Amino acid sequence: MFPRPNKYGHAAAFSVIMGKMTDNGYKQPATALVCNFPKPTEYQPSLLTHDNVETYFHEFGHLVHGVLTKSPLVSYAGTSVPRDFVEAPSQMLENWVWEKESLSLFAKHYKTGEVIPDELLEKMIAAKNINSGTKALQQVFYGIYDFSLNDGYNPDGDKSTTDLIKELKNNVTLYPYQEGTHQQASFGHLNGYGAAYYGYKWSEVYAHDMFSIFKSEGILNPKTGLRYRQIILEKGGTEEPIDLVKKFLGREPNSDAFLRSMGI
Repeated sequence: MFPRPNKYGHAAAFSVIMGKMTDNGYKQPATALVCNFPKPTEYQPSLLTHDNVETYFHEFGHLVHGVLTKSPLVSYAGTSVPRDFVEAPSQMLENWVWEKESLSLFAKHYKTGEVIPDELLEKMIAAKNINSGTKALQQVFYGIYDFSLNDGYNPDGDKSTTDLIKELKNNVTLYPYQEGTHQQASFGHLNGYGAAYYGYKWSEVYAHDMFSIFKSEGILNPKTGLRYRQIILEKGGTEEPIDLVKKFLGREPNSDAFLRSMGI
């Protein structure tokens, strides 16, 4: 949970044992949850910011996706799903850190036991949604740029990667390209994602749509949770994500809940 020398510096869920069917029965999976939260001191325990808690819930979403799998094959077990769905269970679980009902169960002052006041939570949500549309457009820009580089871009042609940045920046976002900048140089996800960066936002739309079922039926409703486990988490990559989402929702997915989450 805490940082130490030479340790992975971010938060992540790493699969240690993948689930699979064997001659001796089902091999139960195991996942390691790695975090780097503030260490306790002699004066106080380890105290988490709200952002820390959101990170924990996100990675825990990956963890339950991994350990609750019932896929008979390793290649389809747990988080072995298409890139544009793998972040859906993790991002969906983040919603619980913005709900009073769930926060009141654990998010308390370490000395007094006071829960987060309603007024403060409302301000936190309002702060989260500042420029939410602009930030969403920025992610769309990154996704299109990633697509463009992996779909017919000729590095030996007349158009440089910076020219492409300029073109998309001016067409997609609300902020014009700033001459002399090279945004692609700090876009680390270009290495390893291969035309799949859009998956973050795509997954987020699924995440909020699925959470809308919990909102309507109760965010702590065990029956809804069991349905989610059986339909989404246990299946892993054995079925197409869109089919699983439709089955859980009982309808076609849409972006309504996603827009509401941004205050739009």
